[in-house]
Amino acid sequence: MAENPSFDSLQLLPGQPLQLEIEGYTNERDRSVLVGYRPGKSIIVTTPVVHGHPITLKLETAINVRLFANKINGACAFKTHVIHVSISPFPHLHLAMPNKLYLGEVRKFLRARVNIHATLVFEGERSSGEIIDLSIAGGRLRTRAQAFENGEKVSVITKLDLGVTEKVMRLQGIVRSFVLDDQRGTCTLGLQWLKPEDSDIIALQAFVLSRMHDNPY
Repeated sequence: MAENPSFDSLQLLPGQPLQLEIEGYTNERDRSVLVGYRPGKSIIVTTPVVHGHPITLKLETAINVRLFANKINGACAFKTHVIHVSISPFPHLHLAMPNKLYLGEVRKFLRARVNIHATLVFEGERSSGEIIDLSIAGGRLRTRAQAFENGEKVSVITKLDLGVTEKVMRLQGIVRSFVLDDQRGTCTLGLQWLKPEDSDIIALQAFVLSRMHDNPY
């Protein structure tokens, strides 16, 4: 791989899963698939679908794209914008070719959508929950409704399936966001991991990248 690789050099194939972070549309990352590309011209991707309908985007809308590239066996990200919108023969977008690719260093920001049982420990009490997205830097955990404040510290115990083995994770986190769902009687915590061990970082990285490749967020 060249020191300053181009998009073409990734040698991506149609069907490559992508994550699109669309400016002004949502804070979440929307799923898309690579349709193809014209070298040096544009990248053609499927339009993300929300509630069964393709989202509406305007020309020049800024988009951050993230993907797992087999060519480099790692993560890649780049900034681009919409240059053409089409609905025929299916909803798709033409994106401008990026000027620069970001490799490797974006890994800790990648998130995988998951559904992993976890135990939350807070002020000596344990409660059952589930991790609904996960990254090397943090994650979101849903548990029974209870009161939390930003900045409070919690512990999370869970188990990651790494394919050939399983690893029990005991992570320390700090609450960065708190959303209460009165109807379901649950709350969702946004957590930042506090100084995970090197072995935990490796396990998180392997798990997140594998899940992104198989089931992108």
